[in-house]
Amino acid sequence: MSHRFSWIIPNHLAVGSFPKLDNEITYLSRVGITSVLCLMERKEVKVPQDIKNRFVWRNVPIPDGATGGIPKVEQFEEACTILSRWGKKGHATYVHCLAGVGRSPSVCALYLTQLEGISLEEAIAKVQDRHPYAHPDPAQIAVMQKFLAQFKTEKA
Repeated sequence: MSHRFSWIIPNHLAVGSFPKLDNEITYLSRVGITSVLCLMERKEVKVPQDIKNRFVWRNVPIPDGATGGIPKVEQFEEACTILSRWGKKGHATYVHCLAGVGRSPSVCALYLTQLEGISLEEAIAKVQDRHPYAHPDPAQIAVMQKFLAQFKTEKA
């Protein structure tokens, strides 16, 4: 299976690539995923209706770093807010972009900084340990740092 799937927090948060095939979508159900956060832009690929029907589904379109796209702080903020809300409701959430390399691992790492109170470096290392494909690019990391600086300012 070409599908890249990894649990970051077992039965709570998973990350990976776009589940485009029926067996990949079925796999998500089988392992207990109840919600899916899609970070792809609409122009990338069409999301199968089955994903939207089978799971609680949201889309926060973030530009792909592999094509030179740079995320906005607001996009990371929206994605983390959704993850937090779903986590409080007991959802097991799958966060995906197209390849599961930059955007989805970045969002998962940011969520971990908030959930576990760890540094961005620790969160990225934890995501990479559990999902070896994870490789946020320098532009994504810079925006993640900006997001966290803003988040700390708001909390103070």
